[in-house]
Amino acid sequence: MKSTSKWIFLALLQLCLVSGLLSGCSSMGAALEASPSLANAMGVADIPMSDLKKWYVSDNDHFIQVNGYNIHYRDVGQGPPVVLLHGIFSSLQTWDGWIGDLSKTHRVIALDMPGYGLTGAPKDIDDFSEQNIVNTFAKFVDRLQLEHFSLVGNSLGGYVAATYAADYPERVDRLILLDPFGYPQNLPWIMSLATFPPVEFLGEYCLPPVIVTLNVRWVYGDPRRITDDNIYRYVRMSQREGARKIYVRTLDMIKKQADTEKPLPFYRIKAPTLLMWGGKDDWVPEKISKKWLDDIANSRLIVYPGVGHIPMEEVPETTLRDAEPFLAGGFAALDKSHEKPKDDTGTAMPDMAPFDTNQIEQNGGNTNNNPATPQPSPAQ
Repeated sequence: MKSTSKWIFLALLQLCLVSGLLSGCSSMGAALEASPSLANAMGVADIPMSDLKKWYVSDNDHFIQVNGYNIHYRDVGQGPPVVLLHGIFSSLQTWDGWIGDLSKTHRVIALDMPGYGLTGAPKDIDDFSEQNIVNTFAKFVDRLQLEHFSLVGNSLGGYVAATYAADYPERVDRLILLDPFGYPQNLPWIMSLATFPPVEFLGEYCLPPVIVTLNVRWVYGDPRRITDDNIYRYVRMSQREGARKIYVRTLDMIKKQADTEKPLPFYRIKAPTLLMWGGKDDWVPEKISKKWLDDIANSRLIVYPGVGHIPMEEVPETTLRDAEPFLAGGFAALDKSHEKPKDDTGTAMPDMAPFDTNQIEQNGGNTNNNPATPQPSPAQ
């Protein structure tokens, strides 16, 4: 027992040292500033829910009991409804760069997914599973009486969004998936390390902020785009009561999904589907997008070079510039937004940023390196 405990301690110490070196001094400083005590800085203490609510609940936020969860969600704006689903270890604030402008034309609903953010874990942690998350989301939209809506999901939230769109094709008007998990793939080394049994066991009780910071830096294409506010949020949410055990369960769930070849339902998706992908995503590489394009008939891909796994957080203005016209009018509106402006003689003017850095692909077809003139799209 003593030798096992010593091994675990040394493994944690080495991981923290490596994390600190890789995450950089400024990020380490922000991670420690987000920790209200020494025990929090070591990753072994919780932050009270009252403090988290004080920091992360706004006037447009609500809580609703669904399927054993107290779901925290934000509901703002009027118009056609659009629901936003964040990815693993995140929270609804990851959409802050979208919500303000999008709520001018839509009713925007962003939620802390089951297990994460202020929603937190179910009473019985054994209830937490991939199917439980999907079922809970389905019941959530029923409670809000959403008959028809558009759906946007990132990472694990993209998997949930795609699964829902496949199970309820008549209810989803348009679908946006940003770097979604779902298909078998090789996982990054840090995820394999985190699911190694001794580290996994320790992770249920100890999650130092420097490790959280390392993961945040890992999912950004350019870590210089990370704000202190986002570092604070990721660290604080990781110290919500029950978060550490949910995070370990999530990694196990992702690993099993990535290692298992099984039939997936995404071919049943009928909604026009826009795939947005960070070209520098080390968690779900861009090459995985072809599987989505092959399975979803009415789909198209936009790639953002130099961007990582959470494009809507890393480059919100650029991604929203593509999302808004698509949500408003489908591929026809997206095509029009990418048309080259014309001068007084009707001649197309040179390409303008930021579209000249994107790539657009349709249904697994040819990549068009000049997205100002994208490939012809399927019908809306």
